[in-house]
Amino acid sequence: MTTKDSTASSADKETKTPAEGSPSSIYKTLFFMTAPITAILAGACVWMGVQLASTSPASQASPAASPAAAAQMPSAEESAEPSQTNPNNLSIMNSFMRHDAGDQQAKGDINAPVTMVVFSDFACPYCTKFAQQVDPELEDLVADGTLRIEWYDLAQITESSPLAAQAGIAAAEQGKFWEFHDVVYAAADPSGHPQYSEQALVDFAATAGVPDLDKFRATMLDAHTVAKVASAKEQAHQAGITGTPTLFINKAYIPGFRDASYVRNTVLAQAAEAAS
Repeated sequence: MTTKDSTASSADKETKTPAEGSPSSIYKTLFFMTAPITAILAGACVWMGVQLASTSPASQASPAASPAAAAQMPSAEESAEPSQTNPNNLSIMNSFMRHDAGDQQAKGDINAPVTMVVFSDFACPYCTKFAQQVDPELEDLVADGTLRIEWYDLAQITESSPLAAQAGIAAAEQGKFWEFHDVVYAAADPSGHPQYSEQALVDFAATAGVPDLDKFRATMLDAHTVAKVASAKEQAHQAGITGTPTLFINKAYIPGFRDASYVRNTVLAQAAEAAS
């Protein structure tokens, strides 16, 4: 297996926690669990690297890309993340793509040719940058049926990160997750690590239009919600995903923050690949 390390930049590296960072601060290396069940799926090997040695991609049928996506394909000189080719990596990535029609923490056509899973934390400054700078540049691809975005909680950066994730679940239960997402990130400083109080999150929910704030508060603090957030973090860690933001875009893997152009080009490249 051939690997190459991503270039590290001290300016972009977060030393407080391994849970976030730009692509220059994250080694593109994830490790599989060695438990028997996971070993069957992933094997006992280093996965996702940094660019892996070429292997045959898993054969999967994909829906056709929309005409709009085909028209906006990145040209050869533009940057986009290449597809993973290791079948074990692809299996792990695919396992996080929920494709649930009732998923309130997802947006876009369930039959879209491209699914992007976003591992994120409301206290992550690079996640804030992603929400403020990248998300808006992808909305047209969501609207035209090219892209489906699925949120995945990886709440670990501050003591209140889990509480904020719980609040997101509570908003989702009333059909207001993305409104809550947008309000929280709009208020966040992309250079800091915001701390969230229970009341602040209720106030964000009110701004987002969550209709029943008493129910919101109760769901946010419910033991089942607490367990759901903890379980999501454990599942991500077991797959070797420890940084936010992390993106799975069909067969492409982007660890850390990349600008809107790079992410958009990757989505369009994956749409073209799905149509080929």
